[in-house]
Amino acid sequence: MKTNKWVTGLLAAAVISLNAPGAAAQVQGVTDTEVVLGSHLDLSGPINSWGLPIKNGMEMAVEQINAAGGIHGRKVRLIIEDSGYDPKKAVLVTQKMLAQDRIFAMVAAMGSPTAAATMPLVLKAGLPHLFPITPAELFFDPFHKLKFALFSPYYDDIRTGVKYLVQTRGKKKVGILFQDDEFGANILKGVKDQLAAMNLPLVSTTSYKRGATDFSSQIAKLKSDGVDLVVLGTIIRETIGSMGAARQAGWDVDFLVSQAAYAPEVPMLGKQVVEGLYGSGQTPIPDASAASAEVAAWMKRYEARFGKPANVQAVVGYVVMQTIALGLKNAGRDLSADSMVAGLERIRDHRNMFGTAPLSFSAADHLATRQVFMARVQNGKWTKLTDFMTYR
Repeated sequence: MKTNKWVTGLLAAAVISLNAPGAAAQVQGVTDTEVVLGSHLDLSGPINSWGLPIKNGMEMAVEQINAAGGIHGRKVRLIIEDSGYDPKKAVLVTQKMLAQDRIFAMVAAMGSPTAAATMPLVLKAGLPHLFPITPAELFFDPFHKLKFALFSPYYDDIRTGVKYLVQTRGKKKVGILFQDDEFGANILKGVKDQLAAMNLPLVSTTSYKRGATDFSSQIAKLKSDGVDLVVLGTIIRETIGSMGAARQAGWDVDFLVSQAAYAPEVPMLGKQVVEGLYGSGQTPIPDASAASAEVAAWMKRYEARFGKPANVQAVVGYVVMQTIALGLKNAGRDLSADSMVAGLERIRDHRNMFGTAPLSFSAADHLATRQVFMARVQNGKWTKLTDFMTYR
């Protein structure tokens, strides 16, 4: 009987402790002096041309935040692991960050297939899953209070592009070449739905496995089917490879990509092969010759810090961390998953110096924006063609 009273007393003390001031110390990844965030990026795989500068941009933002004293007295500790764009490896590093590093939130998990494999682990742990580096719909739909997405979905993105080219360039016979995974499935669905809305058929459909380098057979099929617009569900290397195969076949057809290939590496590496490529973007590629004084100064700091010019991928990493910092600030000193959610939901029409589409969240909508602008590769670089718009 005495033992039962002793145990009851301990339990009562524990309850009092957990509900007392300073209980935030019990929240995973949060102490009085720091908050621990985790991320997995492709630093060694096929899309590391995105992953490496995103990492730089994230780290630059964290350094700036911490140099200014942190957020509510807490410094941000950012743990970044390499997924290699491999879902199995992404799962392993996520398990490590959850169990060993005890992260407070997963931020900027990179890639549709890799983030799709790891998000359930994060949500099961009751932790926020914030701003994965992918516009795939599953990261905000179906709604979950711990899921937040920053990027206009591939679905909206590609529908906007197809509608724009049908209406302004008179395209009538559309075909698609897409990566055979979650990323490509989003592109395919967007194309099908937009063509159906415009009473046009999808003339030709073909795909490739992730990591493929030869697209000659797919291009031959699209050419044989007589399409006048090829929609590409590709990233950087595959965009150049597929357009190169078309040029080698003597086929001069228009190509459209999603924001996944709106990157300076495409014209830089593809050169004449990708001239005329259409694409969409949410954040303009930084250009020192036309940048504002604020952006130009940021670009100089970036190059001094990393020894490389700033690109749009670096901007994405920086913007992700700055937006998370805004959510942390809004959350207040008593930080928890719930207060972080409330802090992000307070963000309305947020604009940054880079000209990204305005970002807003609410209790009913955790997607920041559906807007993109259209661009085209002209004279060796991406040129913006329109203001922000949607297919709706």
